[in-house]
Formats: sequence, C-alpha cells, structure tokens
Amino acid sequence: MLVGLQCLAADRMADAEAAFRMVAAHDPANPTARFLLAVMLPHVYSSVEEMRAWRARLETEVRRLAEENVTLDLAKHLAVPLFLSAYHGVNDVELHRALTSRYVAPPDVPLAPRPPVKGRKIRVGFISTYFRDHTIGRLAQGLIAEFDRKAFEVVVLGVRTKPNEVTTFISSRADRYIELGPDPAGWRQTVREQNLDVLYYTDLGMEPMTYSLAFSRLAPVQCTTWGHPDTTAIPTIDYFISSEHLDMPDAQAHFTEKLVRLPLPAIYYYRPQVPAVMKTRADFGFAADEHLYGCPQTLYKFHPDFDAILGGILRADPRGRLVLIKGQSPVMDEVLMGRFRRTMGDVIDRVSFVPRMDRPSYLALNAAFDVMLDTLHFGGGNTSYEALALGVPVVTLPSAFLRGRITYAQYKMMGIEDPIVATPEAYVAKAVQLGTDPDRRAMARELILAANDVLFENREAVRGLEDFFRRAVAEAVG
Repeated sequence: MLVGLQCLAADRMADAEAAFRMVAAHDPANPTARFLLAVMLPHVYSSVEEMRAWRARLETEVRRLAEENVTLDLAKHLAVPLFLSAYHGVNDVELHRALTSRYVAPPDVPLAPRPPVKGRKIRVGFISTYFRDHTIGRLAQGLIAEFDRKAFEVVVLGVRTKPNEVTTFISSRADRYIELGPDPAGWRQTVREQNLDVLYYTDLGMEPMTYSLAFSRLAPVQCTTWGHPDTTAIPTIDYFISSEHLDMPDAQAHFTEKLVRLPLPAIYYYRPQVPAVMKTRADFGFAADEHLYGCPQTLYKFHPDFDAILGGILRADPRGRLVLIKGQSPVMDEVLMGRFRRTMGDVIDRVSFVPRMDRPSYLALNAAFDVMLDTLHFGGGNTSYEALALGVPVVTLPSAFLRGRITYAQYKMMGIEDPIVATPEAYVAKAVQLGTDPDRRAMARELILAANDVLFENREAVRGLEDFFRRAVAEAVG
C-alpha cells in the first residue's frame, strides 16, 4: 500500500494503480486499496480532455463500489478522503454522497449529557492534523487565541509535529491541548472524553485521520469550514461555516451540511510580518523593467481553463513575465509546462518557476510582484491574505463555489471592487492594465493598504462565530 501511496504523491499514476491492484488482489479482506483505486486523481492535467476523462473514471469507479456493495469498516480502517475533485470546478455533492455511503462508522457510544448552556462556558474543540506552520495552522491560530474565555473553553486536538512557532502558539493559547496518539482506535475515545459542546473540524477532507473521525458523533454540535472548501457529505457533520460573500444565497445546493453564511468569514488572521530585510526582484533573477504577474499557488489549482487567461496576459504585455512556484513533485512541473507549451507556446519563454522557499522569502517574492493572479475555480485564501497585506493587487474572477470566492470576499470586506472581474476577457484586460500602468497600480495599492485593516485581527469575525455556536449549542442541548 505504501508503494502505491508514494507513487500517487509523485503523480506516477500507472505505477500507483498497479500497486493498488496488487494489494487488492492479495488482501481482498481489506478494501482500502479498492477505495484508493476508485478516488485516485493526478494533481495536474495535461489538458481539459484529460481532466474530464479522469472525472468520468472517478464517477464510474465510485458508482461501482456501490454496485458491488463494497464498504469500508471505519472501526478497522481509515476512510479515504476525496480531496482533488474539488479542483475540477464543478459541484461535488452527489459524488461525495456516493462515496460516503460506502463507509460504515462504528456504533456511536452515547455522549455524556451536557448541562444547559445558561450560566456555564461552552466547550469548543478545534481539531486538525495541520496545527503547525501550514496554511491551516495560520488560518486557525487567531480564532483559537481570541475566543472569549468568559463564555467559552477552548480545547485543541492535534497531533505530534516537529517544533514550530505555530504549534507552540496554538498550544499556549488553548485552555487544553490534547495530542492524539498514533493508535486510530483511541482517537474517538480521546475526543469523546473531552465532553465537548462543539467539535470544529477546520479542514475536513484533506487527510484520513480527521476525515475518519468525522463519521462518529463525538459532540452534540459538529461543524466544518473552508480549510478544505468542499462539502463532506458526512451525515454526522451538522454545519458548514461560511459567510455572506464566500457563498451565494442559493449555495445550500452545494452542501449536505446546513450552510451557515455568517456576516464575515470566521477568521482572525494575524497581519503578516514584513521581513526586516526584503529581497528584491533582482535577488529572484528578474529584470527591473519586467512586469511581474505572480501566481504562487500550488500547481493543482491551475485548471486548464486558466491557460487562455495566462496566455492572453503575456500576449497583451510583451514585457510581462508569469512567475510560478515549483510543485511538490517534478512531474507536476513537467505536466503543467507541457500543457503550457501546447496552449501558450508562443509566450512560454516568459513563464518562470522559482523554487519553493521559506515564508520570509515568499513574502518578499509577493512584494516584488506587480500583480497577483487568482486561479480560476479554486482561488487563493492564505495567499491572498498575504498579498493584500503587502498592497499587491490580486485580480480575481469569482466562481459559483466557495472555493473560488475567497479573494472576492476579502475585497468585499474592504469595499474594493476594481480588481474583481466577471469574464475571462475582463480578467486579461484588468491584469494588463494594472501590470503596465504604474499610476493605476499605485492607486490600487493605496486603496488596498488604506482598507486592508478589516482583513486582519478582526474581532467581529470571531464574535460572529461565537454567536453561532451559542445558538447551535442552545438548540442541541438546551
């Protein structure tokens, strides 16, 4: 199994499939390999046709699990999350429903009765395996620290990590920090023993551990949010926490959970600290007279629909350069560049990859960009917070789904409309306008810097989530 997972991580799809099929043949009593075969997807696609073919395969294989009555007992095995389908740009609800119907959760142990909420603190548990120097850790740490301790008790449930500032900060700000051990059989009991009122999954669907736990009823109120911005279709997850601009009024159709559209995104994001000594664009190997269009997203966010926009920008701006960050595997870089050679080969010489880097260098790279480009269908979240903190304009074309509306929601909070566009053609025009016109770019930068306080350390966002938890717990336990 491990060989297959390693091949899958490296995007060696044929090798991964062969390994999983071998495991399935030799150990038919363990259906995990069947599930891994069903949901396997590459990170990057060579064309939109290849993406559609993989999507069709995914839907067929998940349907076959039901037709052959293949199930996975979560008392014995970990569930296999469906992570990469969110990057296809379509509604995943029915696909997730079909998959989660194949998982059999262990019988729930009755929860200890919780007393009525009046006159006591509400006990909230935040759970993730990513409470470290990671996007999820940075998105969650402020909420954990800022919850009102007069009304709430905060329990954090994480896993052992290498020493890092984010984990140290989170553990020091929690009322209790519980480190879940290596034995899956003990996880449910450990969480249940906390006697929580609310269990808040910050990123369901990103990895098997919390995904498997979520199928059990471990607290009267169980929620998830947009750490991984897709529905879970897990029956025991009651609410999906969103906001008025992150999701449209009719977005309930995208979720099996009850959608909660708070006034503000439930994030308390600490303003990034600008490095004391900033690298220049020359330090990254770029010329002073180039217009740098940065898109420092993980490469699996590059939907094939985005190619026409990227090529259009470079064709319209002969001094433009597109700057990307290398992927987690060389195959990801090779597949994406191979696709670019077919879709925008006439300007491929002005597409540059920079190595993955530490956070101070990454922030300096952001500051060197003239414009940041938000990816289509699944845009930036943490990356947009960081760019907007520096005043870098981010052009965005919001989608119908939450995963493509985070930058849009940030602009709406700031009361800024200009970098939001409605069509691919308008995207190209706006990016080139900002990239080539220093006065227009300076104006955009000034507006962002004057308004971006609302994005950072915003206690009203925390109060909104607290108010929802009060209502939800009162309804659940009285």
